[in-house]
Amino acid sequence: MPEIEQYKYETLIKVFVILGGFIGLVTQIIYLAGLSYFPRIIPNWWGTSIIIILLVGIVISVLTIICGLRKQSKTGNEIVPFHWITFLILGILLVLFGGGIVACVLLIIAFILGLIDEFV
Repeated sequence: MPEIEQYKYETLIKVFVILGGFIGLVTQIIYLAGLSYFPRIIPNWWGTSIIIILLVGIVISVLTIICGLRKQSKTGNEIVPFHWITFLILGILLVLFGGGIVACVLLIIAFILGLIDEFV
């Protein structure tokens, strides 16, 4: 079984990651239900449908929540790595696929905490 890296501020990072994933998921469900306007970041000329963008965003939000919970597969490896670079990538993807800026800010805060913990 591989050794799992422990952060000094791990509980605080987990709170930010899970909260960011949950807020992104709720925001995307509200957009999908048509209760709010969906601001598009991906341009129209790509020919993408809003429904496809939001469904991909919902998958990214669920992966973010799984990352925060540190779920492990049967082999003992984490499904989504709990690492500071993962938080940055998920935050950028959440903004692109309709998760909202609040979810991104929470993941960026988790990214900065993880980065500080690793290099200081």
